[in-house]
Formats: sequence, C-alpha cells, structure tokens
Amino acid sequence: MFWNRKQPLYQPKDLNQAHAIFTASKRWELRNHLRNQRTLLFVCFLFLASFLLVAQLRNSFIMIDLQTNSWTMSIQTSSLTAMAIVIAYVFDTISLIVISLTLAAYLFYRNYGKYGALLLAAMGGDALIVSIAKTVVHSARPLNGLVYDTGFSFPSGHTTASIVFCGLLAYLAWQHWKSPKAKTVSIALSITVTSFVAFDRIYLNVHWFSDVLGGCLLGLFWLAFILWVFRYVKNNQEISKNPDSEHNHQQH
Repeated sequence: MFWNRKQPLYQPKDLNQAHAIFTASKRWELRNHLRNQRTLLFVCFLFLASFLLVAQLRNSFIMIDLQTNSWTMSIQTSSLTAMAIVIAYVFDTISLIVISLTLAAYLFYRNYGKYGALLLAAMGGDALIVSIAKTVVHSARPLNGLVYDTGFSFPSGHTTASIVFCGLLAYLAWQHWKSPKAKTVSIALSITVTSFVAFDRIYLNVHWFSDVLGGCLLGLFWLAFILWVFRYVKNNQEISKNPDSEHNHQQH
C-alpha cells in the first residue's frame, strides 16, 4: 500500500521531464531549421545576383566566347559528336519534363506526393524562367553549330534544366538514403552529369561559354529557391501539427 501511494506522486514528474526534453529537442530542431533556411535563402539570392551580373556584362565575355568556340572545333570528332547529340537529346528541356512527369507519377503512386509535386513545380518553373530570360536577353546563337537549334542563346536551357533535375534527384537521395557513401555518390554523380551537359552545349557550338555560365547560375538559383520554398512549406506543416513547438520557440 505504501508503494502504491508513492508511485503516482513520481509519475507526473517523469512525464513533465520527458515533455520538457521533447520540447527542447523540437525547439532546437526548429532553430537549426530556421538557420539553415536563412543560409539557403542567402545562397539563393547570391546565385540570382551572379546570374543577373553575367547577363548584364555578357559583352565582356566576347573574347572567351570566341576562343572557346574556336577551341571546340579543334577537338570535334565524329564519335564525340554522335555522343554529344545523344546527350543533347536526353537532356533537352522537353525530354526532362517528360521524364519528370513519369517520375512524378511513380512518386504519387508510392505515396510520395509531396516529392512528386516538388519535381513538377521545379521543372515547370525552370522551363518558364528560361523562356522569359531568353526572350528578355535576346542573344543570338553561334553560327557554326553542329546541330540545328532554335530559339535564343542566353542562358543555356539544357544546362539550367539538368542542374535542376539532377540536383533534385540528389536531394531526394540525400533525404532517403542512410549511407553517407551513397549520399556522396549521389552528389558526385549529379555534378558529373551536369558538367557533361554543360560542356556538351559548348562542344556542339550551339551555345557560347557565357550562355552555359548563365545557365549554371540560373539553374543553381532556381534549385536553391524551390528547395527553400519546399522546406518552408514542410516546416509550417510540421508546426501546425505540433503547435507547442512554435509556442515554446516564440517564448524563448
């Protein structure tokens, strides 16, 4: 009887302590998330500012554009050109959108709808901002292209789309794979593929070096921005499910 009377006296204390630890953990996670979000937003605008600077000063790249264009002609072979054409076809913006639709459908089917929506929004937005940028800048392509390509030159749509697409796949792998080695491989593979695509556009003489540089910066900006929005929405949904964490965060 004595032990039974004492047990209820200590149980609320244990529950309060556990709740305090849980709340402190959630508060730390929220603060860490907000810090990461601020960093990501800063990186996002840094890439945007760099892109706008290159777009504004692209005439300063005339010499390096011409030299790069001439150099690629000296390394062109029939076998390399055939490979380059295949890469250009696979990583065309329209091709990547079709692939993204297929992957998104699979993600929705596997109950990963938020990631499917992320992929569709990212690739659809990429196509839109590249089209707007090309129309505004109104830059002509090189005249010695190995393949016929329509539209304006700056920025490179292939480069932008490949960075967004491969970057998102690396992000999804990073979120779901446990092995640090697998995560590192996903990042390395993403960088390697996008580098090949960027060089491919110069090799085929369908873009200037400055076009590819602008495409890289625009792609990195859009990738960082879409991930910032995704994490922001995801965090707000978690707060709505756990309002105590937001209340405690505001108190401190």
